[in-house]
Amino acid sequence: MRWWGIGLSVGLLLLPAAFVLDRALIVVLRPDALPWLIGFLRYATWLGYGLVDIAVPVAIGAVAWGRGDTDGVRRGLLGVSAVAAAGILDQIVKNLLCRARPSAADAGAFFTGFPCFPAPYAVASFPSGHATTAFALATVLSLWYPRWTAAWLALAAIVGWSRIALGSHFPSDVAAGAILGVAVALAFVRWVPGVGKDQWKTENRQPITGP
Repeated sequence: MRWWGIGLSVGLLLLPAAFVLDRALIVVLRPDALPWLIGFLRYATWLGYGLVDIAVPVAIGAVAWGRGDTDGVRRGLLGVSAVAAAGILDQIVKNLLCRARPSAADAGAFFTGFPCFPAPYAVASFPSGHATTAFALATVLSLWYPRWTAAWLALAAIVGWSRIALGSHFPSDVAAGAILGVAVALAFVRWVPGVGKDQWKTENRQPITGP
């Protein structure tokens, strides 16, 4: 929990730099000379679709239900709520900021065609919805299965990279989506009892030592 909070703070500090370096970072992060890698990222990007990310805690909750684990079912339902809430908030921000995608005529510009509700694909760049839900899910899973935190984070990062490599988003869109997803998930863990596994509370308790 603490490390996710630190990562969130670092991300917020680095976000302005991502805006400044957007176009330079796109050149670095798009592996156009490696068709096989582009092909891999086309498949990997599916891991960031909202319904896919929501399906993961649904499946975990269903397994818990089959085992008669009522706490696990509740965590699954709240995990779904956290990921879904992150996705919904992402859509609200998209429709408020109306940023043009890298492939659009006014690439990178905000408030293009404002008000743009419902935002068409061309002006729904910021923040990345795939990155938002992928990182929200990674945060929740890291609290349930902390030993696999590096794997969850790596998968979410690959999803974010895929959005840049496929020309769908600027790096700052992905960074903002990651920040939003983590923030919403952490807010659920902080304010909605039962989202995080009890063990994260245990791990953060101060040990009792003798005199």
